[in-house]
Formats: sequence, structure tokens, C-alpha cells
Amino acid sequence: MRYTVIFLLAVISLAGHVTAQTRADRERARTQNRLGWEEMRKEAWERAARSFQAAIDIDPEFEVPFYGLGRANMNLKKFPAAIVAYERCRDLYRNATARQFSNAQEAQRYRQDRITEIDEQIRQTQSGPMTPGRQDLLRQLQNVRRDIQESIQRGNNMSLESTVPAWVSLALGSAYFRSGRLADAEREYKATIAADGRAGEAHNNLAVVYFETGRYGEAASSLQSAKKTGFKVNPELEKSIRAKSQ
Repeated sequence: MRYTVIFLLAVISLAGHVTAQTRADRERARTQNRLGWEEMRKEAWERAARSFQAAIDIDPEFEVPFYGLGRANMNLKKFPAAIVAYERCRDLYRNATARQFSNAQEAQRYRQDRITEIDEQIRQTQSGPMTPGRQDLLRQLQNVRRDIQESIQRGNNMSLESTVPAWVSLALGSAYFRSGRLADAEREYKATIAADGRAGEAHNNLAVVYFETGRYGEAASSLQSAKKTGFKVNPELEKSIRAKSQ
């Protein structure tokens, strides 16, 4: 009996050590992730990629640096590498939804960590010029933050409502498109719209996929959906789709 008690105490101590170590790793990874986004603002894509990879090496379960690495690789025109990073980011968000927590406190702590990470993403997004794409990303980040905050306020729910963020699906769709994988791009653009119907860029990009695959009526419909969100569509694209769909 005495040895059983000692064994259980050792397990509890080890679990506490692992948890503390994991949280410390996440903090170190966040520092590298911030450096990555600072390099992105300077358009230092290679240095940004190294910083994001350093964050991933510290904490391979941290979703955000995978997204950053994908962005850096897209700017470097390393599209297959961008796809790998974005796919891992997407899968980590998917896996979080099915994550099992031992108690409500652990689930709440996970949500608080997500809030911290989204606040950092919001800060990074606001620090650059507010292009239409950045404005859309900022709106999506704020909506996700609000949803997580409401979950925290509800209290003891141990299940996660998390889904793959629209901006991840959109980025992955664009990486697929640049690699000529139109069917995969179409799937991810549709996933973006399912997560955020106001994502004008996703509607526009889906219109391009439809146009490229000869579905001109669907292309026209998607382009109209993009315009309804306020997205500024390319006049030449609109003209080409109209000519083909008549």
C-alpha cells in the first residue's frame, strides 16, 4: 500500500512538472512567433520562416507559427512547403475540437491561452497597413475571440466549440491554387465560407476556381456573393465571367 501511494504521488508530481514544462515551452514559442511576425512586417521572409520554425521546434502543438510559416513560404514562392505548414495548422485546430480535458478548469485554461494568442494576432494585424485583407482578418479574429470569451463566461463546459479558423482555410486554399490543385483549393474556399460567410476574398477566389474549371454560372454567382460582402472584384475577371456565362 505504501509503495502504491508513493507511486501515485510520483505520477502526480511528474504530471505537474510536464504541465509546467509545456506552459513554459509555449511561452518560449510565443516569443519566437512574435519575432516571426516582426520579420514579416519587414518583408524579411527567410528570417521570418526561421523564427516560425524555431517556435514550432519548441512547441510542435502551437498552431499559430504553422500559419506564419505558411505565409512566409508563400511569399518565398515555396508553395509545397506552405501547403505542408498550413495543413498542419488546420489539423491542429481540428484536433483541438476533439481534445479531452480532465476537468473544467483545464478546459478554461486552454480557452484563456487561446485568448492570449488571439490577442497577439490582433495586435500584429493592427500593426500593419489596414488593407481589405487585413480588415477581414481582424474582423474574423475579433469574432473568434468573442466566441471564446463567451465560452469562458458560461463556465463549466468541458467541450470545445473550436473549428478551423476561416483565415487558415483561405490561406490553404490559396496555396493549393498556386500549386494547381484546384479541387483542393475549391474545398478549402468552401470551408472558409462555411466558417465565415462574409469572407469576400473566399467568394472571389471560388469564382476564379469555377471559371478555371468551366463552371461559368457558378463563377458568376460566387462573384456576386463576393461583391455583396464589399469585396472589390477585378473588373476584368467580372467581364470575362459575364461573357462566358451569357
